[in-house]
Amino acid sequence: MSKFKNLTEKNMRFILKKMNNDIGKYGKPRELVSGVNEKIVKDILDDIGMSIETEDFSFIYSLYRMNPNYETEPIKIPELHTYEITTRRYATISVREYWKNTFKSYLEDEDDVQDFVGWFDNSDWWDGDMIDRDEYDEETTDTDIDEINKIS
Repeated sequence: MSKFKNLTEKNMRFILKKMNNDIGKYGKPRELVSGVNEKIVKDILDDIGMSIETEDFSFIYSLYRMNPNYETEPIKIPELHTYEITTRRYATISVREYWKNTFKSYLEDEDDVQDFVGWFDNSDWWDGDMIDRDEYDEETTDTDIDEINKIS
């Protein structure tokens, strides 16, 4: 729970008034959750001797959105919700696999068979059976939020 939920209505109105003025003048009113607006909120709270955590930002932003008429109407207090977020991850994964195939040849020497298979064999390694797989490195190249569902 955000510590700001227990502020008096008078203190909430003061914060909302400062946010409305400063975001309107220096911030991004149409893009509430942004780096510029985050700094504005931090500065407002620093000026009154308060620190802010991630959950508190969520509360303050919601308070701001829910109370456009904070000067004339009672303050609406945001409730904490739970969301289920599905993230799509794109990654490059390095893998070492071992496949077993059978090959018939008249050659006696294994080195000769290896050379022969490299030059003449048209069979594909994936036609055999995978006998071992080792993922030894991976790198996330991108992530996207695929879906968000409100649980409560």
